Amino acid sequence: MNQEITKAFVTKADGNLIRIKVLDNSLLTEVSKLGFVFDSNCSDYFLEVQDESKKSKTFEALRDLDVYFSAGKEWCPAEVFEYLRDSGLLTGKYTKISWRSPNNYHLTLE
Repeated sequence: MNQEITKAFVTKADGNLIRIKVLDNSLLTEVSKLGFVFDSNCSDYFLEVQDESKKSKTFEALRDLDVYFSAGKEWCPAEVFEYLRDSGLLTGKYTKISWRSPNNYHLTLE
């Protein structure tokens, strides 16, 4: 396991749905203020966004809360972040999280 504490990470962000896995309960108030709702079927939080502008603002707020963006295949959250940044809707860096095994992950500042 890594030394750095992972508070939460975005697991899905394609389409109009953003899903995050919260590991540190100290984030629950802030996540709720952003409009995220707990989904007991998936044990994560979700938010429906209307457009890329709202998604960008939500991504910016999540990044500022030290929430990481998952790497992976086909429009993973990290790729969506980069797309929004390349489109001029976001600026700045974010932290990408990728897994080597279930308890072994790698963080990259992008």
